[in-house]
Amino acid sequence: MNPTASVLVLSLLGAPPASSQDPLCAKREPCRVVETLDAGKDAQGRSLQVKHLSLGWADADTSDEFVGRKFGPGGRKQEGSRAEGQCEAAEWWLVRPPQPAQLLLSVCNDGYGSAGVGEDSVTVADNRFTHEQNGGSRQRWSVSRTLQLSPLRQVIEGHRSTDGMDAEQKESGDYWDAEQLRGEVVRAAPECEPGQASLGERTLPYLPQVQVDKAYLEGGWKQAGLGACGFEAGNFLLGTQDDPKDAGLKALLVAPDTLLVEVRDNKWTGPSAKWLNDDHVELWLAPQPPQDLTGCGKPAAAQLPSQWGIRVVDGKVFPAFGAPKQTLQVERAELPGKQGYRMKLKLPTPFQAISVVYSDSDSGKKQERMLATSAVKFGRPETLNPVRVVPPAEATCGVKNGELAVVPGPVKKLEPDVAVLRME
Repeated sequence: MNPTASVLVLSLLGAPPASSQDPLCAKREPCRVVETLDAGKDAQGRSLQVKHLSLGWADADTSDEFVGRKFGPGGRKQEGSRAEGQCEAAEWWLVRPPQPAQLLLSVCNDGYGSAGVGEDSVTVADNRFTHEQNGGSRQRWSVSRTLQLSPLRQVIEGHRSTDGMDAEQKESGDYWDAEQLRGEVVRAAPECEPGQASLGERTLPYLPQVQVDKAYLEGGWKQAGLGACGFEAGNFLLGTQDDPKDAGLKALLVAPDTLLVEVRDNKWTGPSAKWLNDDHVELWLAPQPPQDLTGCGKPAAAQLPSQWGIRVVDGKVFPAFGAPKQTLQVERAELPGKQGYRMKLKLPTPFQAISVVYSDSDSGKKQERMLATSAVKFGRPETLNPVRVVPPAEATCGVKNGELAVVPGPVKKLEPDVAVLRME
């Protein structure tokens, strides 16, 4: 190779990348397609792709007007620096012929915090697009969202924050899966006052409140089970589950004052002179969201929960912890084959925390198993389930094949140049 050619090659290697000829980059210099990712197929078997565009550098002070929609044709440069008050502009587009391309996400990364090391991470899988953004300084944070690409809707969202360094890190956050109607809140162990005991780190599963058909609410619940919509209890407060058929509990809020409970067992005990020794459901309600309480020391009087016992075999209600004066209205329906009972409970309102416990007593002489929707500690409102109110636009529940199933909300009509994901 002669010296002139060598210089030419080095010059080309050091040159900024040329703008892409892709239609998404038309009249938008600087712009290039960084990668094109396979995203599977839609319901009609048509291929889905996600294109990642690099759009150079923009002024961080003015970039907010573009984030959340397509970047304009000007105001950006090929080279830039965060140290000079600039941010890196990028977009991700869903390509799905014959429909027009849809903007999924637009960002301008200025480091996302004083540490200047924040990042955007995108993962594309079959019919899925996940974006995680992180930033901060000593206190780090991240936000993750997942889209279903066909039909196009957000299905998962999570937030996480970490405070501290190395082994002293304390993590809090929340997570919600709109397809499964499942999620949780995690609260790190707080710094309590001297002499105050701490409940430590708490993981609090959401108990969803979901709209159902009027016919189901009025009487259909007696015939159709809670299915995939019912929250299945998985916390053993007492004993263990040797046989999956021995005991089971599902719960679902279907209105602000209406709870459906489904209890299954292979042996029923009661009624007796002492309801605690009978098979029964325990209901806990508290006035404040449990994730808002510190878990330090004893709860204040205004934070204390109320507890009721409901004997399964006859539906009789017994006031318990807190001696609540309000009562519960109970309707019952026996499941086929005497495998269990479904109950509709009318609850006193308002409340912002709830937990449901099934106490199983095969002997009829003592509580042998206690299965709960959260890791309930007696009299501690900080350990109950937070309520997650699911908007009908996100999802409802309807009967399918004899039990409730999640029904996604209607697909929103979107402008192609407006991002589906909006960063906070």
